[in-house]
Amino acid sequence: MAPRILRRLFAVAPPGARRRLAGALLDFKSLPARLADPRRRAEPWAFVHNVGDGDFVAVGAQLARHLTDHAGLSPGDRVLDIGCGNGRVAEQLAPLLADGGGSYIGFDLSPAGVRACRRRFAGRPHMAFEHLDVWNGEYNETGKLAETEVVFPAADASVDLAFATSVFTHMRMSGMRRYLAETARVLRPGGRLAFTAFALAPERQASEVFGFQPFDATSMIIDPRSPERAIGHWRPAIEAAVAEAGLALTSSLNGLWAPPSAYDGGQDLFVAVKG
Repeated sequence: MAPRILRRLFAVAPPGARRRLAGALLDFKSLPARLADPRRRAEPWAFVHNVGDGDFVAVGAQLARHLTDHAGLSPGDRVLDIGCGNGRVAEQLAPLLADGGGSYIGFDLSPAGVRACRRRFAGRPHMAFEHLDVWNGEYNETGKLAETEVVFPAADASVDLAFATSVFTHMRMSGMRRYLAETARVLRPGGRLAFTAFALAPERQASEVFGFQPFDATSMIIDPRSPERAIGHWRPAIEAAVAEAGLALTSSLNGLWAPPSAYDGGQDLFVAVKG
């Protein structure tokens, strides 16, 4: 009976409430591990800002490894985290950048996530966090700033490496174009961008977990009530948006969300460079 009731709650709840409920369930599932491992007791709680399933440290370490292996992350880099969430990647980058003289700035549309990051990294001046009140149908329904009007909190040509993990999977193509343009503005010549997406192709447009259905000319969605819950973009549209921003794709790898996959990340990984 309980699973049926939960499914009904998920079906009728607005996105914000649904994500908080899902986060509470994740927190409940994580309790045994948190109690058994003292290192996990200080991890952020998902009901405050739900960025998805998985071990905070393990997932953060995996994402940082992807940046090193595929985007050339260096200890001296000036890094921009587009959608820093609750700081799981920042946790991994903080000591690396401190040792190498690098710096980090992350921003997010969740004030709770940014507050948590500021508390967690207090006293580390090379780590900075900003809140942008950007509208998003899944994560910030009351946001006052349209995605197409966002200005990143970084100066022109001031960033060596920017990354957006599971950001464009919750944004419509118009917002993604704006974010790519802003990334190009803040990257120095030769700077890199790494981002993940669901890159759709005729032979790869759905899976057992993601049942994408038509939405518009560039994208497909899994939930008509909340398109931003998960959005896949057609690969040619992604490639065109990257080129339009003045960036050049250097590589792309299929993720595990749909076969065939080429690396151990869940979403498809793209790397681009500013000329």
